[in-house]
Amino acid sequence: MTQELIRLSKRMVELGLCSRREADELIEMGRVTVDGNVVDQLGSRVSAEQKVQVSSMKMSVHKQPDRVTLLLNKPVGYAAWPEAEGKAWVDLLTSEQRDAQDKTGFVLLKKHLPHFQVPCGLDTTASGLLVLTQDGRLGRSLATENEQEYLLWFDGELSADALKLMNSRTKFDGQLLKPYKITRQSDQQLRIVMRAGLPEFLPALCELVEIQMRSCKRIRIGRIALSSLPEGNWRFLLGNERF
Repeated sequence: MTQELIRLSKRMVELGLCSRREADELIEMGRVTVDGNVVDQLGSRVSAEQKVQVSSMKMSVHKQPDRVTLLLNKPVGYAAWPEAEGKAWVDLLTSEQRDAQDKTGFVLLKKHLPHFQVPCGLDTTASGLLVLTQDGRLGRSLATENEQEYLLWFDGELSADALKLMNSRTKFDGQLLKPYKITRQSDQQLRIVMRAGLPEFLPALCELVEIQMRSCKRIRIGRIALSSLPEGNWRFLLGNERF
């Protein structure tokens, strides 16, 4: 006879380990064990014979702030805004995609996800550093004040005069541009440093000088670099890190 399985959260309530509201949070925080093994996936099921326990709170390396900020290495094909076409970045915020080097001990709960802002978006065709923050003041600062660095790979021939033309634009789509700098890194690669990220600006510049943008990657925002964060992975911004 097949043993009936019930939701782990329901079993926790039946055992008097917590309230129904607390159960899912405790599971997400990795504080629930079943037969001695940590279970942190919501919707997990157990039998009545299995031993369910709630461990004491793990000590964080840093005290978790009320409003957290995440760094995500966004792959191509993921949209930075909910209304844009493409896969949603929120789908990457899983425990499996958390960077193995993140030792903060901070906890990301599903109830926190709707409160993230994306102040420096990236086009679906671009990859690289994406900042997700619950701090409105930081979000406003990132959107207007911080330097951003990109690497752009292209196909075609780019002369010195064409590169000079790319650096000469003062307006785009009716907007006055903040100063930016484009330098050649190799025959097929450019480095761009700018203060305002306009997703359509770089493809338009490439079209202006008749080269084809193959790929584009943001590697830095302010003082925070993408560094060794693997593509598709995310981590918490530390309290001592500043943009």
